Order: sequence, then C-alpha cells, then structure tokens
Amino acid sequence: MLYNQEDKLDLALLIAMSRTTQSLQRRSATILKDSGLTITQFGVLEALYHKGDMTITEIIERLLSTSGNMTVVINNLEKEQFVSRYVNPKDRRSALIAITEKGRSRVEAIFPSHLQDLKECFSVYSPDEKEQLLVLLKKLAAKNKRETK
Repeated sequence: MLYNQEDKLDLALLIAMSRTTQSLQRRSATILKDSGLTITQFGVLEALYHKGDMTITEIIERLLSTSGNMTVVINNLEKEQFVSRYVNPKDRRSALIAITEKGRSRVEAIFPSHLQDLKECFSVYSPDEKEQLLVLLKKLAAKNKRETK
C-alpha cells in the first residue's frame, strides 16, 4: 500500500507522541517506585488531593482509565488507608472516594519531586512553547473526543 507525505507525517506524529508519553510515564514510575505507588495510584491520590472527593466514575474520566482497573486501584489504596469511601449524599447508589490524612501526607511527600521532574522534562520548551503545545494537544483531544462519541 502506498501512502503520501501527509500520511507519513501523521504516522510520525503518532509514533512521536506515543514514545514521548511512554518516556514521561517511565520517568514518573521511577520517581514513584520509591514511594510504593504506581502511576495510577498516585494519579488517584493527586486528583483527590487537588480536586476533592469524587466518584469512581469521575476518577476514571479524569485519569482516562478503565473501570476494572480503577476498582482494583481504589481497593488497594483503601487497604493501605490512603483513601476511604462513603455513601454519596447526592446519589445513595454510589460512593465517594476521599483522600485520608495518610494519603494526603504521601502526596505531599512525593509531589515536590514530581514537579521537579516535570520541570526537567519540559525544560526544552519556553513558557510560550508550553502554552502553544498545550493548545495544540487540547485541540487534537477535542476533535478526537467528538469523533468517538
């Protein structure tokens, strides 16, 4: 099958974005390894820390995870007493997940290293370039979100 220059560029973009994402995740996993948390566990704790209590569905949407995986992650965080559950007063059929003091302390211990690593990762960009990249990535995400509904 033959493909044109634009097709080659589209494929190169996909590969570059995938490799970049994998590289960033490996860096984050290295930092989090010493804390005993996975990237997803830290993502849940960080989201609850900064955004407040959420349902599992809200956490899944925020972290772009699957429901089966997220249930396991939440259960493990609950076993470690990093999160707790309580009945959602707005919908008694669901539960809200809340970060505990132990979870809050863990995030506060890890977050400065995480921010420093991000600063190093993105130091290749000026603040203006970071803003431009963010706009472009959001544009791509919005287009693809509309097309997959």
